[in-house]
Amino acid sequence: MLAQALALMFAASAPPDPAAGPVPPATVSPLEVLKPPGKPPPPDAKLDMPTSSDDADTRFVFWPATAYQARYDGRVTLRCLIDTHGLAEHCDVASESPTGHGFGRAALEMRPTLKLTPPQGPDGPVSRVVNVAVQFTAPEFQHIGGMMLGRPLPMTAVTLLDFPQWSAAPTFDDLAAAYPAKADGGDGYVVLRCVVLHSGEVHRCGVIKEDPEQREFGAAALSLSSKFRVAASLTKPPQHSELWVNIPIRFPTRQELARRAVTAPTWVDSFDARHVPKLFPPEAVASGVTSGRGVARCVVGPDGALTDCRPEPGSPDGLGFSEAAVKLASAMKMNLWSADAEPVEGGVIDIPIRLNLKPDAD
Repeated sequence: MLAQALALMFAASAPPDPAAGPVPPATVSPLEVLKPPGKPPPPDAKLDMPTSSDDADTRFVFWPATAYQARYDGRVTLRCLIDTHGLAEHCDVASESPTGHGFGRAALEMRPTLKLTPPQGPDGPVSRVVNVAVQFTAPEFQHIGGMMLGRPLPMTAVTLLDFPQWSAAPTFDDLAAAYPAKADGGDGYVVLRCVVLHSGEVHRCGVIKEDPEQREFGAAALSLSSKFRVAASLTKPPQHSELWVNIPIRFPTRQELARRAVTAPTWVDSFDARHVPKLFPPEAVASGVTSGRGVARCVVGPDGALTDCRPEPGSPDGLGFSEAAVKLASAMKMNLWSADAEPVEGGVIDIPIRLNLKPDAD
């Protein structure tokens, strides 16, 4: 299949701000942004960006148009949070050379297509920050006898919507219904590239990543595309250009799918931290306890809000910390598609919240 290069314009949305609300420690691993080092850190994985349509294994790649036309080489190191499924939930540019030509931005747009062997801990896969080296090698086309050897990448200028907020998305039931028979119970991963209409609906979707192939995961993902709808506030791109979005879809094993556990939410709304001291449990105050951890177990509603929250054992238990966590969790709301490419509606999530009677010393 011929490769197509995407000449990037500014995306229509920005990455979610980690400081916008509390981050439940059991469900989200925030990525610390460090100052880029003087030289690229050693890579844990490498990605070579294709330069020619003769690279038949690549369906879509991202190249800065001016750099491609000027035949500039580029090298980028991404610092990515790789989850237990091997997916890059978040990436930052750790180093870029040369700067000012768009190589870092182009490398970041490949994030959804990254699927690595997940890091291993003593008890199995773990989430970890790794370095991914992305190499952009300038094309070399030879003209012999009036003919050019090698086929340049066809360029398409696009506005790509990063970190979309969804007003509608497939549910766990939808994912289970679309699960392909040829998969034999195994898991799969697909990335769709779609055009976003002003209504928020997506169309003209194509598969740009499928792992493994020949198991019909791509066809299953395409059958789900009509259930996605982008929030109306994000459907008007700058410069009146065509708006595209990448949609990662992970098909877990049937056993995992049946659990309906939400483990990597993207929060879009949270509680007001100023209300936390008012909810500190009086039972704890009477016992002389000034800090505790409560846990609320909730079901995700159709709009991403947390519903049916119930207290789970806290620490220390029996002093009202989990009951306070339930009240706080009821104000939280998540995006309708998770950071690990799964549904959230109808899923179950545990929300651990620490409450302190006095602010931390630091």
